[in-house]
Amino acid sequence: MLRKKLPKRLEAFDAFPKVVNEYRKPGSSRGGAFSLSVGFFILLLFLLECFSYVKGVREQRIVVSDKVSELMDLNVDVTIAMPCTHVRVDAADKTNDIVMATDMLTLEETDLSAMKHSSTVHRPGRNSEYRWVRSGKFRTKKKPLTGAGSACRIYGKITVNRVHGQLHITAPGWGYGRSNIPFHALNFTHYFEELSFGDYYPAILNSLDGHYGFTDKQAFGFQYYLSILPTSYKSSFRSLETNQYSLTENSVPRQLGFRSIPPGIFIEYDIEPLGVEIVDKYPSILKSFLRVLSISGGLYIVMDWLDKYYSSRPTAKAEDDMLGLLGKEVN
Repeated sequence: MLRKKLPKRLEAFDAFPKVVNEYRKPGSSRGGAFSLSVGFFILLLFLLECFSYVKGVREQRIVVSDKVSELMDLNVDVTIAMPCTHVRVDAADKTNDIVMATDMLTLEETDLSAMKHSSTVHRPGRNSEYRWVRSGKFRTKKKPLTGAGSACRIYGKITVNRVHGQLHITAPGWGYGRSNIPFHALNFTHYFEELSFGDYYPAILNSLDGHYGFTDKQAFGFQYYLSILPTSYKSSFRSLETNQYSLTENSVPRQLGFRSIPPGIFIEYDIEPLGVEIVDKYPSILKSFLRVLSISGGLYIVMDWLDKYYSSRPTAKAEDDMLGLLGKEVN
């Protein structure tokens, strides 16, 4: 008995008005179009929120580097237009440490035809907005090498002190004593696939990555000055410490003679006191869900207003319908 009376008593508290079926206006094509529009925009909003949740928001800021580290990794992958027997790699720094990097890196004989003969063009936005794009002088295509011959690919990682230092790629004996490499065999045309410091981070493109340097002179020196900027990356999934750098080039022919600078590739680097902090932030699932609900409700209300506005305009058919309803009510 109580179950039957309780719903009747609850009807007195019904705050939602009801309309008698005979006074209800049947559905229209306009209302169907509005309903489909609302459904489409809600679906689009849901997909955009899912994409925003997966991608997250990336923030970066300049900070004073307070990271103290004695060592860092130097990653190199370069191809030289000379046989590996004509190549020597050394690293030196201000602490007077000299690393015979030839024995620590992998030297692999390859062919000149497999060597790239132009700088890779990196356009912004392809991988990340934080990738540094070279100026026009580094993107200019150079004269390609002709004919077959031997080249040397040098790749690997060496550990160096985190201080001002240099990486030298020269010919054995040149600059270190009497050389057994003929002068006419020197050719320091090269292509850098990668030159980086620290852990690998795909959103950073360094200035020498994809850089091609050409010379048709035997006594020629490529001089690169790198200004290293410590970079830290943090997200909900991982964090790492790496580096990026800017590049200044001053490559000129060498004058052979007593106490002259030998031909080769010379990379001088220094550490900046400032650093970059990159943080990936992801919104919570609850906030994303509430955002979808709130905007969906707003869209529904706007479409409902539009439907009521168009429905309230007087038309001949609406007047006939109203007269019919009044006739029914009188009868």
